Amino acid sequence: MLGAQATWELLPRILSRRAVLAVLLLGACANVAFSGLAGYINPRDYLQDVVAARQFLKHATMYPPDLPQRGIVELSAPIIGREELQRLPVVRHDLYTLTEPPAPANAHPPLLGIALAFPVLLLGFRGSFLLVFLLSVALLYVSVAAILRELFPAWPYRALCAAMGLVFGWYPVGTTLRSGQPSIVLFALITASWLMLRRNRPWMAGGAIGLAACLHAFPALLVLYFAVRSRRAFVSAVGTITLLSSAAAALTIQSTFRQWLNTADMIGQRFIPRAGNLSLAGLIASFSAGIGWGADVKIVAPAMLLIVAGGLALFLWPWNRRDALPERLDVEYSVFVSAMLLASPVSWGRYLPIMLLPLVVLIRSWNRKRPRLAVSALLTALVFMSFPDATSGWLCIWLTRNLGFAAGWLLNAMASLSILAILLWLGFSARFTRANAEAVQETA
Repeated sequence: MLGAQATWELLPRILSRRAVLAVLLLGACANVAFSGLAGYINPRDYLQDVVAARQFLKHATMYPPDLPQRGIVELSAPIIGREELQRLPVVRHDLYTLTEPPAPANAHPPLLGIALAFPVLLLGFRGSFLLVFLLSVALLYVSVAAILRELFPAWPYRALCAAMGLVFGWYPVGTTLRSGQPSIVLFALITASWLMLRRNRPWMAGGAIGLAACLHAFPALLVLYFAVRSRRAFVSAVGTITLLSSAAAALTIQSTFRQWLNTADMIGQRFIPRAGNLSLAGLIASFSAGIGWGADVKIVAPAMLLIVAGGLALFLWPWNRRDALPERLDVEYSVFVSAMLLASPVSWGRYLPIMLLPLVVLIRSWNRKRPRLAVSALLTALVFMSFPDATSGWLCIWLTRNLGFAAGWLLNAMASLSILAILLWLGFSARFTRANAEAVQETA
């Protein structure tokens, strides 16, 4: 126990060393610069939101069946500095793939396309991407800084900068920035909601999650947490979702939401049984399809959602609304954030920056409640960060060919299993926190 505690106390000192700080910050700058440059040339999935924005401006369907062809037209726009970019071997591949079809369909709610309409109109396709890129970088910095200052106020400034360099150098962060996806915006809203709950501002907390749920569907799972722990936040979240959805319905064509639901169903049928899907439905479907069971995703996805919802309900029992201890709130909220990615029918590696809050809460909780397990929590976080799906593809193929399907599937499932491990460890931490709180109340 003392060894683990000493290791934890030594960590800020190690991160504060100038050499360590320099390496981390240089790596982070390189990762961000490459992501911005590659995304500027060919952001791929960002095109689905650009097409939706242009269709909204025309008051046409935001979910056209010829979205890939429209995306290719967008990619054909002139690139400033193309001749200089062709000389760079690292990004040359992105120039060669401009004629390949981008995302086959758009599963994002209509509000996201509406929000991008004016940036796309004013700045164009690549100009609006740079705006989203810079906004994501700023929101990531502010959100991580807020989490670290809230949970580790005694850490020295250099250690915080080193931790920031580690975050910005993380592979999923680069992938998210490069693709122009809203995951970091969602992370900022989820973090803001957590901070508002800690500061006893439930109306603002619910509003942040309501906005996040209108930009992407899976943050709506946090509304269930508000229903149990904060009535005001629940009313605020539901009201925000209702208001923004009504506004989106009034501004778009009549069948917009029906088309969105149909597209989301089609995306689920196509992408749930894919190895890169991090959700529980993807974990089960890809495994059963790989060994020849032929999983029916219309059964697997709702079953996994019900299992997760039931597990969360059991986790929150007894439903004590008066318990507002910050430590318990941190852990419970982080459990729901982790469960969002597992319960959603389709979750991708670019959603992983959202897990930064549960990771920090997990490490802090184990350090304070069970110091001997702090090192284990850190190692789990390291494993969680070490298996990006894009770089493990060749290794997965090699393992499958030489060791069988199970070995390759296990490598691809490592991120999902790590999220599940973090979720379970947070659940154990909540039990310890609850037990300590009850002991304090009995003593008082």
